[in-house]
Amino acid sequence: MPRPILTDEMIEEAKHNKRRLEQNLKMEMENDEALAKKYEKIEKDLSKQTVYKSRRIENAKQVKRSKSINKWLMIVVFIVIILLGIFIWYYFLSPPA
Repeated sequence: MPRPILTDEMIEEAKHNKRRLEQNLKMEMENDEALAKKYEKIEKDLSKQTVYKSRRIENAKQVKRSKSINKWLMIVVFIVIILLGIFIWYYFLSPPA
């Protein structure tokens, strides 16, 4: 079984770290205006990265779903072809009784 992309523990740890870093950053930005301007750009970059990670996870899920759908679609197509072949053989190719 493949390793999961994200586990609940990883998500909780990331949330906890994010909250802690945001609190530290707020306290520092209240004390220093130059530091606030510096971290504003870094904060924008980090928010873009989380969007990319989210898209990557969603793309992985979509690929998994599409593989499953394709597999079942192929199974249904093969069953229909077999039934059509049996129908044609029975009614058109078998000798009359």
